Amino acid sequence: MVCVACSQPKAGQRFIPLDLGQVKPEGWLKDWAQDAANGITGHLDEYEKVFEYGWLGRDISARQSDGDGVISSTGWLLEQSAYWIDGALKLGYMLNDSSLIHKTAGRLDGVVDGVLASENNTFIWWKPDSIVVAENGDIGKGSFNNWAHGLMGRCLVSYWQATHDERILKALEKVYSSGFYLKPPQEDIYSPTAGLTQGMVRGAVNIDAMTETLLLTGNEAIRKAILDYASDPGQKYEEQRLRSKNLRCDNNWGDATIHGVTLNEVARVPAIMSLTTADRAQLEASAHLLDWVDRFNELPFGLNSAEEWLSGIGPYRFTETCDIPAAMWTRTWMLRITGQSRWADDVERAFLNAGPVPVSRDFKTMSYYQSPNRIDENTPQGPPIPGPGRQIVYTPTGNKTLCCVGSSNWIIPNYVQNMWMRAAGGGLACVLYGPCSVKADGLELLCDTGFPFTDTQTIRVKVGKAVRMPVYFRIPGWCKGMSVCIDGKAVEGDYYDGFLRINRKWEDGDVISIHLPMQTKVYTVEDNCYPQDPYFTEPHWGRINMAVFDTTAGRKYTCVDYGPLLYALPLYDIDENTVVPGQKSDCSLALASRRCCYM
Repeated sequence: MVCVACSQPKAGQRFIPLDLGQVKPEGWLKDWAQDAANGITGHLDEYEKVFEYGWLGRDISARQSDGDGVISSTGWLLEQSAYWIDGALKLGYMLNDSSLIHKTAGRLDGVVDGVLASENNTFIWWKPDSIVVAENGDIGKGSFNNWAHGLMGRCLVSYWQATHDERILKALEKVYSSGFYLKPPQEDIYSPTAGLTQGMVRGAVNIDAMTETLLLTGNEAIRKAILDYASDPGQKYEEQRLRSKNLRCDNNWGDATIHGVTLNEVARVPAIMSLTTADRAQLEASAHLLDWVDRFNELPFGLNSAEEWLSGIGPYRFTETCDIPAAMWTRTWMLRITGQSRWADDVERAFLNAGPVPVSRDFKTMSYYQSPNRIDENTPQGPPIPGPGRQIVYTPTGNKTLCCVGSSNWIIPNYVQNMWMRAAGGGLACVLYGPCSVKADGLELLCDTGFPFTDTQTIRVKVGKAVRMPVYFRIPGWCKGMSVCIDGKAVEGDYYDGFLRINRKWEDGDVISIHLPMQTKVYTVEDNCYPQDPYFTEPHWGRINMAVFDTTAGRKYTCVDYGPLLYALPLYDIDENTVVPGQKSDCSLALASRRCCYM
């Protein structure tokens, strides 16, 4: 690795992720992570050919997204398996699970070897470059490959964070120096006309791994590729539009909506580019778009609605599981860049409330969709989206469309890895609360807590030699009166963008006690109509007209929070798909334990 402090992007990060494995889950969080390793995350390759053969550099056939047909070895298959490989790799290193590490590292070693030995400049090394970057809307060729390609870049960055293997960096540099994988917008990416070409749009998230590679190497060819993309007139137009758009109360952005996962992925692209360009307007564009999403589409569990496409606010709207890790990931980047605690609040709420819903208690079955309020498993009818089967039933793969079962494996490790970060000016930051252990910068910290089920956290310090450094503690937006004691004595610190900074000499045996008082919050939300977009208002792929779903628009419903948690009325089940019959409750959720109800 080349250390190039003088070549770092112009606008630095405020917080920097630790290496993979430096933060490990403990307590209930470790139990849940272990269930994932014993369940879907550890064994998904045994369920479907997609995950058995994905990224092994061979042509395979598997079930198509919207039917029982077959597709070839690119596009959807690579997207779905990249989700799983990245999540499983991270979980393996966090749990020191040799089986998971061996299974996933073997796939990634093959990619690295293939890239370094091939004349092609692509992670899909067994195919020509042209099939990855082709500018057409044929899913399985060209455009969608560009999206899957970016996901593999993220996998390799994770592998680097775990191993610091120089060969991984060489593969990343070789591919991203070509600049092939950022393409100027071909059309208005926030309109429904994106259609099948949205894979090309999502290909812009190659910016994640490109920027990480630039941060590690200072490679000038990569820097130029990012700057060229940032200066493209189409990209500039999109950023200006995001900054200046008036937020309208009818939920419609020009009477249009957008695919939820696409939005959650592309929303961070301008912000990440600002690390290279030092253009604050790009950061503002990302923040403006995310604020719009929250204002007009956020559901009570802290995540936007997405019946494939954003569908407004209401207790019966649905969210696709893929949106959970995508939304968390984008807001983690916003936290890294801005240092503002509000983005960590968003990650926490989505993780604690939406994250557990689509997976069963033993992490062996999952569902494609969730909804804040389900009176029973059939009411109201399922989400109005195309595709085979029932997307709300729990099965080992969730649905014939396999993206959500793949991406569900990101939810736990992406939270755990970012619980603690390194502050850019020195020191460590407690960004997300929960039971964990940390080893970094000469400190070993054991965070003992039942959070969010308790409001205290005890951190025990172990250090061979006393060390002076600042440690930052996030002040949650829901918390009033947070207090910190060290060795039984109250301490005060400095305040930075929602963080408390304590700068002192840390001794072996120091005990940090954090009190995060939780209050009950009862609030009302007003249902709004579906976006008046052809996706919802016209018959589409056999879907019924969505006007019938707008009969509740304007009605208000009530939610109850306690600290970071959305509260729920009890509903007893026999298993994840079967409710105990005869229960009387006007406000209950049959399958997933997240509820709100109309006034």
